[in-house]
Amino acid sequence: MDRKIQIQGKWQRLFDSDLGAREFFTIITEHYSIALSGGSVSVSDITTKHKLSTKKGFKYLYTGDVSPDEKVLVALENGKHFYLFSLETLSLLKRVTLPRGYDSTDAYPSFSPDGSELIVPVSRYKDETLGYLFFLCRYDTQNYNLISMTEVSFNDFPAWPV
Repeated sequence: MDRKIQIQGKWQRLFDSDLGAREFFTIITEHYSIALSGGSVSVSDITTKHKLSTKKGFKYLYTGDVSPDEKVLVALENGKHFYLFSLETLSLLKRVTLPRGYDSTDAYPSFSPDGSELIVPVSRYKDETLGYLFFLCRYDTQNYNLISMTEVSFNDFPAWPV
């Protein structure tokens, strides 16, 4: 039996902690079911269950979110990038590189409730004493430019459930 844990947000977001799972992260909105499997992103119609699109050839895409208006999907790489997809045309809009020296591992992004910002968690290894430092990057959703970075504690870092 798959063990699924709901992650908070506007849409139902599920993480499957079964290491043998084919779909590690699923987002369910009013109109779509979106599955991220590491190497691919699949979008299906929530009502008909018909697969609308599958994009392959990625590495480590395990989490994401959908804008409140259901127009944009963000897929966060376990690494140094996030990808933006149009849910209207089912096409790749943009690949954004995280700030230099930071990466996102075992974390998930979130759109603000009004859709004006995208919050992307990143971390950076400091040293043996401090270990990892955790930050929330805020991007505008017009051009996906970095607005700010705020250091947070691990408890405030939106990480995968354990």
